[in-house]
Amino acid sequence: MFKHLCSALILLVLTPLCWAQGYEQNPDIFQQNWHSFPLDNNTFQLTTKSLKQNWQYFHRATQYPFPDAHYVAGLLRQNPKLKEAMPRYRSINQLTGTLQKAWIAFFEGRFQKAAELGYSLGPIGHGVAFYAQVTYASRLEPDIERRHVLWNDVLERHEKYNELTQHDVMTRFFAFFAMARLSEEIAAPLVLTRGYIGTMQKELQELSALDPNNIFALAARGSMDAGIVRKLGKLMGRLTYGASEEIVEEYYDKAIKQDKVIPNVQLEYAQSLLYMYGKKELPRALKHMRIASQVTPKYAMEAMDVFHAKKLLKELNVIEQNKGYGLRDYVKRNTDIKNKYYF
Repeated sequence: MFKHLCSALILLVLTPLCWAQGYEQNPDIFQQNWHSFPLDNNTFQLTTKSLKQNWQYFHRATQYPFPDAHYVAGLLRQNPKLKEAMPRYRSINQLTGTLQKAWIAFFEGRFQKAAELGYSLGPIGHGVAFYAQVTYASRLEPDIERRHVLWNDVLERHEKYNELTQHDVMTRFFAFFAMARLSEEIAAPLVLTRGYIGTMQKELQELSALDPNNIFALAARGSMDAGIVRKLGKLMGRLTYGASEEIVEEYYDKAIKQDKVIPNVQLEYAQSLLYMYGKKELPRALKHMRIASQVTPKYAMEAMDVFHAKKLLKELNVIEQNKGYGLRDYVKRNTDIKNKYYF
């Protein structure tokens, strides 16, 4: 999920928005149907009751609060501008019902529906909407232009409403992640012109300070430094961006030691080890890829990550049998934007 965050940073070294409150007013992202979830999701069907029962597991990376009436009412009391920013507002029960339906759609793999429902509520629904939209674009959308439209849409919405969503780590992280993924695929001078580098670094620092145990943020920091070290080497990585192998190990160690066994984090740690150390750390990378592949998924995105881990593990097992031969091609394939999408 985080493996190419720093690509744009490296390119800068190696090479010399209209707004809308509701999704109805921004048709570009919904003018055509998104690709369907490609796996069997019959076991991921949820009710409001089962959503609440499984919420802690679903959000074990962030401990994101369940959007019940008590939580949402308190949030609106603390930040009444959130209520003012809603296209429509009728009652707390209606609001929480729509939010919960959006989360159900996300965990079932209906990413377009999750985004539509989230945006219909204004910025209070951006957490689930951003998560769904970035997940879909990063894993299931093969068309580069469409991916860019989806990521830019997240960034534009976040730029307009970020003062209202400072409390929301989900909204902030996936706006950050959209910028990171977009930075991988656009020209390096454009990344610099838009000020993405400083924005990403600042946001990641703030997220870590706000939520020190946020596994997504910890893994993002580890993957970012791994990419810098891989591209620039140990010395230049440290001098240019303060990146080091020690930082990669430190942040991934913090993420892994929480013992939440999140497939994508295990997968990305394995990839980071290979990018930094090559075949020297192939056994350790295989260990973490196996952990990722052995998780029994309980929701759609997790199922895609486990599927991807199994695919990569199969390749790595062959490379191990061949005493490391083929690892260079493996790394090249997995850093090529044309080949890194799951399906």
